[in-house]
Amino acid sequence: MRIKSVVAAFISFLTKIYDFLFARYFYKSAILYCKSEVFWPRFACTMRKLMVLCVVCAIFSFQCFFMGTRYSLFILFADDSVPGPAWLIDTQPASLARTALEIAQESYPEIDIEMYLRKLAEIVENVTISLRDETEPEQIIKTINLVLFNELQFTYVQTGDLDSLSLNKILDSKTGNCVGLSILYLCIAEGLHIPLCGVSVPEHIFVRYDDGDFRRNIETGYEGMFTPDSYYINMPGKRISPGSIRNGYYLKNLSRNEVVADIYLNRSIIQKENGNIKASLQDVNRAIEFHCNDAVAFCNRGVLYEKMHDPDRALDDYNKAVALNPDYAPVYYNRGSVYASKEMFDKAIMDYSKAIALYPNSILSYYNRGMVFKMIGRGDLSIGDLTSAISLDPKFAPAYAQRGLVYAESGEPEKALADFNRGLELDPTNTEIYMKRSILYADAQRFDEAIADITAFIQYAKDNAFAYYIRAKAYRGKGDIEKSLEDYNKMIELSPRLAGVYYERGQIKNLLKMPDEALEDFTHSIELFPYNSLAYLHRGNTFQKLGKNEKARKDYEVYLKLNPDASDSEEVKNTIEHLKDNPNH
Repeated sequence: MRIKSVVAAFISFLTKIYDFLFARYFYKSAILYCKSEVFWPRFACTMRKLMVLCVVCAIFSFQCFFMGTRYSLFILFADDSVPGPAWLIDTQPASLARTALEIAQESYPEIDIEMYLRKLAEIVENVTISLRDETEPEQIIKTINLVLFNELQFTYVQTGDLDSLSLNKILDSKTGNCVGLSILYLCIAEGLHIPLCGVSVPEHIFVRYDDGDFRRNIETGYEGMFTPDSYYINMPGKRISPGSIRNGYYLKNLSRNEVVADIYLNRSIIQKENGNIKASLQDVNRAIEFHCNDAVAFCNRGVLYEKMHDPDRALDDYNKAVALNPDYAPVYYNRGSVYASKEMFDKAIMDYSKAIALYPNSILSYYNRGMVFKMIGRGDLSIGDLTSAISLDPKFAPAYAQRGLVYAESGEPEKALADFNRGLELDPTNTEIYMKRSILYADAQRFDEAIADITAFIQYAKDNAFAYYIRAKAYRGKGDIEKSLEDYNKMIELSPRLAGVYYERGQIKNLLKMPDEALEDFTHSIELFPYNSLAYLHRGNTFQKLGKNEKARKDYEVYLKLNPDASDSEEVKNTIEHLKDNPNH
């Protein structure tokens, strides 16, 4: 330290001592005795004592300063002998409010930032008047809560839209979600210069008063209610691992930039729900830039990468999220979905199981694990998981649809039909159930019901080629061959490379006595897939009807070559011998 700095500190120190002793020995005496005749003699005596005490304190108390005695520090170095209001502690210029409004302006370009800053300043002034000279933290918090939630009637709404997040809209409507109200609360605290900060936990943010001696969590979603840290640690589905807390990833006091990250993260989620994937990705990237230890941010970016058909980058982000908070259930559910899409079924099942262990009420984890069990042929386990999903939410229509399909594949059509009916009762717009039930009806030869269901599905999916195929089969089963042909035509128009469909349409054309057109379809089917023995058999039959015996014989020979153990092989061999004796004219 330079000499000038030491001297300056020493002079300041002596000044503090003098002020302290003067206030103690003289100020009160002056008030009591300033009108007395003995005032001035007493004043002179006091001054002599004061000078002696100054010298003594300069010798001994200065030493105490370097020893770090807390009481001496408070008395000798405070700005005043009486502590000032708590909101005068921090005098750094406010900027969170302007930053929050600038972010809001990206969504609402027309807003006048200065006007909203004045609105905010009015609230700060209102709180300041109510606080008066209050210095107790609990009373400060209570006063802010009374002004904000009682007098001004700001209210919490559990919605995920921009109006509930953006500071300008919150000031206009006096409603906001947990992020929006927390930002408002922090802006007020910043205007008052009181020691409040944001605190993040998975999928949530609240505020905390922390001056080093007094610490209190403030839940803006419940009108400033006090909540202990333990309330957030074991939140169902959003648990925080001990390591995440120990490493300072959650439940720590956030910097201003980290608070801003929460605004971007929540706006990213809103953009994603609205289908604005590019804008959502930009926002979550900003959130991660400002706060790189938030597992939720990486998890949400992983979801975006999945939507962008980039599973590898999604997997990288999910792995980062697991490393940051191994107890965050949603990341295992999402990572399990990536593994399932990559047909890494063992890993998918492990992740879904981990998600269920962390959050036993996770409907989607049971549902998706049930789907994976179905994919690997474990219908029994699939039915078990889908039943668990239904138990957790008896109105979850997709679970009924999938369980019905598993029942159908397991040879339990009545149970399947009951599930399909219940699924449609819960969600009449679930068009997939119409298709599944139509197949079930067709298999049961209930063709009219099958046609009705698949027609309802086609109304919502006019370009679904498979739907026309199902209806074509149902019409054929019913005996309405002409309508069956119309649907085969439509299917081929939508999917012109399916060999089996040309083969089946060829049969339909034969039934309609259109042999030449039937030959074209059989030939095209063979060109697309030359190993379908039945296509050769039916083309041979058609050639024979047209009197083209040599061509028929060749097709029959190919049929037997491809299918030597066919049940009708002897009959076909006899036909071949007959055709040899009766070649084409």
